[in-house]
Amino acid sequence: MIRLVSIDDHRLFYEGLKALLDKADDMLLVNSYDNGLKISNVLLCDRPDIVLLDIHLPVKSGISIAREIKSFAPEVKIIMLSLEVNYAFAHDLKAIGVEAYVSKEIDAEGLLKLIREVWKGEVYDFYTHTAPIADKVHILSEEFSLTDREIEVYEYIKRGFTNQYIADVMNRSVLTIMTHRKNIKQKLRIVQGNKLPFDDIL
Repeated sequence: MIRLVSIDDHRLFYEGLKALLDKADDMLLVNSYDNGLKISNVLLCDRPDIVLLDIHLPVKSGISIAREIKSFAPEVKIIMLSLEVNYAFAHDLKAIGVEAYVSKEIDAEGLLKLIREVWKGEVYDFYTHTAPIADKVHILSEEFSLTDREIEVYEYIKRGFTNQYIADVMNRSVLTIMTHRKNIKQKLRIVQGNKLPFDDIL
């Protein structure tokens, strides 16, 4: 049996997930949580093979929780779920060691197939689902000379995250994020306050 734990603050998503996994004879949803504040206790008590983890959670981000899981129990596999899949998150999650990252819009059979593949240790291509973004990233890196790290920060800024939040999820200091923000503005020649242009690029 594949032992699973869900960390997600959307009740309807959890109920749908439970109904799906109850029909799978090789999977067991051991427990569910709406945050990852006591993740060490979760890992010790529930002993999951795979954690299904929402990327946006209250108090502590899913990325921070993923980093903590991999530090505390690297053998536990993580499938990160999000309403929106993007390059910045994929880049960070792959670096942390997360096994897979998919949209919550994935269909039932697709999710079951992914769980089985991750459990077996099959390699997941992080950029398959972010392929449409590749050309846009190329524009930012080639035409505007943004580094990979600056592109990540740009993604977070564009989605309205604060410097502190970005620093937390990227495991950097707030000062470092502020420096990246300044460099991005200079490279993109921003003249209207904090508003980033080129919304059609990303």
